[in-house]
Parts: sequence; C-alpha cells; structure tokens
Amino acid sequence: MSERTRNRLYVLAAGILAVAVSLLVLNSPTEADRVETIGTSIKCPVCQGESIANSPSTMARDMMALVRERVAEGRSDQEIVDELLGSYSGAVLLDPPVSGATLFLWLAPALALVSGAIVIVWWERHPGEETTERPTSKTRSRRRALVGGLILAGSFAAIVVVAGFFLQEDSPGTASGVAGLAGQDLEDVSNETMEAVIAANLDNPQISGMRLALAERYFDEGDFQSAFPHYLAVAQSTASSEPQAVTALVRLGWMAWTGNQEVELAIEMLDQALAIDPDSSTARYLKGQVLWCGANEPGEAEQLFTQVIDNGDLPAGSLELVEEDLNAVRTGESCT
Repeated sequence: MSERTRNRLYVLAAGILAVAVSLLVLNSPTEADRVETIGTSIKCPVCQGESIANSPSTMARDMMALVRERVAEGRSDQEIVDELLGSYSGAVLLDPPVSGATLFLWLAPALALVSGAIVIVWWERHPGEETTERPTSKTRSRRRALVGGLILAGSFAAIVVVAGFFLQEDSPGTASGVAGLAGQDLEDVSNETMEAVIAANLDNPQISGMRLALAERYFDEGDFQSAFPHYLAVAQSTASSEPQAVTALVRLGWMAWTGNQEVELAIEMLDQALAIDPDSSTARYLKGQVLWCGANEPGEAEQLFTQVIDNGDLPAGSLELVEEDLNAVRTGESCT
C-alpha cells in the first residue's frame, strides 16, 4: 500500500469517528424522548407487568405527569427514577428498552470502537509496499501508534458522550418524592396515588401535609372511616405544624361526636385543639355544639358561642349560623 493511500485511510478513519461523535451530540434525546424512556422503564405499581407509559391506570397517569414535570424542571433521569421508586410502593425498574431514537446512542460507541479495531488489525497484517523512500521502522511504529491512539480516543469520546446523556453526572442523588409532590397541585392527584405515596413514606416528616389533604378529601366525601387514620396520624405526628394538628384534632372530635356519639372523646379532642390554638373559632363552636347537644350543658355552650362571635373572624354565612345557635340556647330551645 502506498504512503498516499495509507494517509487517505487515516483521514477516512478520523472522519468516520468525527461524524459518529457529531451524530451522538446532535441526537441527544428530546424531552419527549426522555419522558417516554423513563416511563417505559418503570413498572406500574397496580398493573400486571405494564410500564407506566403503557398503563391506562390513574396511578400510572399521575406518575407520567410527574415525570413530565421533572423533565421540564431539568432533573436528571436518575433523579426522576429514584423519586418514582421511592415514592410509589410497588414501582420497580424494568429493563430499559433499546429501540427507536435511543438505539443509535447505544450502538454508536461500540461500532466506532469495533471499526477502529478492524482498521488497526488490517493495517498490522498489510504493512504496505517497499519504496525507495521507505520510512524507518521506528517512524512507522510511531505513526501506527498515533493513528491507533486517535481511533481509540475517538471511540472513547463517543462512549463518554453517551454516558453523559444517561448518567448526567451534574446532579446525582435521590429525591424524596414527597417534597416533589408537595410542590404539585394535589387536586390533580388521585386518592389512589396519594395513598401509595403515603404508604411508601410513612417515616418521612414531610408526609403530614399530604395526609391532611387526603383526609380532608375523604371528610368532604363523608368517608369518615378512610379519613380517620390520616387525621389521627397528623394529630400524633411531632412533625405536624400547629395549624395541621389543630385541623386534624377538630375533625377527629367532630367525627367522634357525629359518627359515634362519643361525647367525652369529642370534647377531649377539641380541648387538645384549643390547647394548641386557643383562638380557634372552629374548635370553640364545635365544642359548644357537643356540650349543648351531647352533654346537655347549654350554659357552657352559650359561653363558647358568645366567644366565637366576639372573636369576629368568621365569614358572614358562618356568623349567621353561630348567632342562630346562640339565640336557640338562650331561649331554651333543644339542639336540633
């Protein structure tokens, strides 16, 4: 092989590697590609072997919505996967698919490396023709080492580019998931999903807010049985803020009275709420209701109703209701 042909071969090998690396950079996955890739790599917790990308379940749709949100925020794939696995009980990592737009990203580094190896082996077996200006063996060895190093360096560069796409070393780590959902509008999250997140994060101090939101949803639906354990957990949690604990205790007291006619327990819960927030008009009013209707103590109820009205922080509709009850107590009417 002539020296000119050999130089052309060097240029061709370097050009192939340059094109491969350029294609890798240009074919970086879009946000939609990343969402699809992550979605197909996570098993739906409530499905039979389906990924969250392919499942029609409400939980899977919630999880995919979270993936889209995290991708838009610029989170790495590993962070998003860690968040999903940590937040949803039963979610596991499936084998990531190697297809479509990601297929080239997986195969290009290997193809570049194999191509480089083939060129080197072929060159070693075809050292070229003798010429009158034949370079010394030392010069030829240096050239071969240089070209071989160029090929291997190009292949390695391609591998590094691909690894950068998938590993995203800038911010590795595990997100809690609860903190992520805390920033999300919980009205768009299903009861099923919230239950799964709570079950997977029972020891997480940030879970109280989600528990309370879910309990309030159950309470509004009249499902006291489902609401009770969440209210109780919030009331007993040292991580609960004062407003959260007060709300939970007030709801527990009212459910104890309206659900089971447990007067003493209801008053105890409402007293605990007032111990935390003595200005809670809701706790005062409901305690007055229990005393009037359950304990037959209209005098104490009258005092509490009066305090609520004097507090002056009630909306017009609620104020009218308290005034009606106060007038009924004062005129000796029975609780209705």
